[in-house]
Amino acid sequence: MPKISATSSKGLFLTYFIKIVISSIASVMLFNSISSAIILKLDLDLSVAGYVSIAVCLLSSIIISIISISGFKNNFLLLSVISVVPFALFVFINFLVNKSNSIYFIIKLALIFAVAIIVALIKSSRKR
Repeated sequence: MPKISATSSKGLFLTYFIKIVISSIASVMLFNSISSAIILKLDLDLSVAGYVSIAVCLLSSIIISIISISGFKNNFLLLSVISVVPFALFVFINFLVNKSNSIYFIIKLALIFAVAIIVALIKSSRKR
């Protein structure tokens, strides 16, 4: 069995980090664009925006978790939870800046980490 070299693990970490960043930015932009277009077309009230933001967080965390753990064979749970931490930090900063409802913030954070765990469990069950 060959030894694992430090240079290959450095490249692996870099690609993992790039996957996290690109999937986070792309998924948030995509789902925010779609949801804002739907709200605009249907002429919905802005009170719906809180519920839509929860859906955007849910869908984005699914995409981030799936993309970030693809290509790995082990440690799905840890890698999936680590991959959504930058997105959770983004949601926290957004909460602080916009002074939104704290109930929405708690629901978003709980959903982000719960979805990351569920995606990792589904991925590990498919492996068997």
